[in-house]
Amino acid sequence: MINTETPRESEVCWFVGASYGGSVDQLPRFLAQGIWENGYTDKHLEKVRSIRPGERIAIKSSYVRKNDLPFDSRGESVSVMAIKAIGVVTANHGDGRRVDVEWTEIDPKREWYFYTNRETIWKVEPGEPFKDALIDFAFNGTSQDIDRFRNSDFWRDRFGDELVEEPEEWPRRVEFYEAVADALLPYRDNRAKLVAGLHEIDDRINVAMNLEDRFADGTTGPLTDICPFTVIGLFNRGTTEENRHLIAAEVAALLGVTVPVPSSFVGVPQFNNQSSWLFRFADSRGPDDIDTLWNLFAAVLAFTDDSAVEDDAERLTESVVEAFDSARKLPVGAAQLGKVLHWVRPWQCISLDLKTQSYLRNVLGMDFSRYNISTGFTCEDYFQLGGDLIDILESETSSVHSFPEVTLAALTADR
Repeated sequence: MINTETPRESEVCWFVGASYGGSVDQLPRFLAQGIWENGYTDKHLEKVRSIRPGERIAIKSSYVRKNDLPFDSRGESVSVMAIKAIGVVTANHGDGRRVDVEWTEIDPKREWYFYTNRETIWKVEPGEPFKDALIDFAFNGTSQDIDRFRNSDFWRDRFGDELVEEPEEWPRRVEFYEAVADALLPYRDNRAKLVAGLHEIDDRINVAMNLEDRFADGTTGPLTDICPFTVIGLFNRGTTEENRHLIAAEVAALLGVTVPVPSSFVGVPQFNNQSSWLFRFADSRGPDDIDTLWNLFAAVLAFTDDSAVEDDAERLTESVVEAFDSARKLPVGAAQLGKVLHWVRPWQCISLDLKTQSYLRNVLGMDFSRYNISTGFTCEDYFQLGGDLIDILESETSSVHSFPEVTLAALTADR
């Protein structure tokens, strides 16, 4: 049944994508036919059904950029969202797929920075400063006060006019983890060399690195393949700080990382010693399990780094969604995935270790029932959780203002 009630001015706004399959731009068709269409038959149906005539809608494309920005990004990746068309919904077909829209194309597109979202369908309601500013920018043509966003609590550590000096805690040590992740990527197609180097370290230092596999014939022997998250997990397990520092230094040297090893690992989530691989033993793992984890790793790095070419933006988003959801089909829980993604890109990916989950629920008041965190947790759920968390961290009442600060607070709460 088509909902065609008389359009009215509404405060609710929707920011939606216009690409199918990560690359096919539907914007010309949407403008010509006066519609917006959900490209999925099994996702976002309830969200689309909830859109009402009179509500404003914008076509957006989200990506990241390091260069050609109207401010100094200091070499850091900045979230960007292009507004390409705006309109008012005139009818909802009620099928979870299509709404009719009176469109106005924005040509040239207008770019908005920092406060963005990679969800396919992003519902924005006014009442909070960042949301109000975004709505005014998109639908009223106002300019973005970029300096205000750069110097706000969530972004000032990377982009602010005055960098805040803080103790050497997790938020100040993320550079090492990012550098290790970057250096691991070239080994995606040369894992034999990586594993050989790790075994050489294991043989040389007097610290167990847990590199023994179990095979289908009941024997055990040296691990012959490994995923990047498990490599980083070698120095993020339940052992002494001294051992973690030693292994981290050896892995960094193997990879050619020159960023100093952290002097302390306080606030960094770690693996349980009984579950310190992200894949199963050889006697029970699938032939593509480790490839699936490398695919996720590579997709996340591409997704969070410079993708200034807009044609690549939707493809990268689709790639990370597919890779994340494929990894969820392995025996890897949401808590483990969030934890390891936080290691490789701490500013952009929130950890979901159990202590951080508890902090998000009990201290920051997040309603985890919205994200299917126990079962069916998808990349879209992860996007939504991260977006909702940013709203909380930017509030005046929050004592933490970035994803690394959240993890630090969660893991040191009982100290």
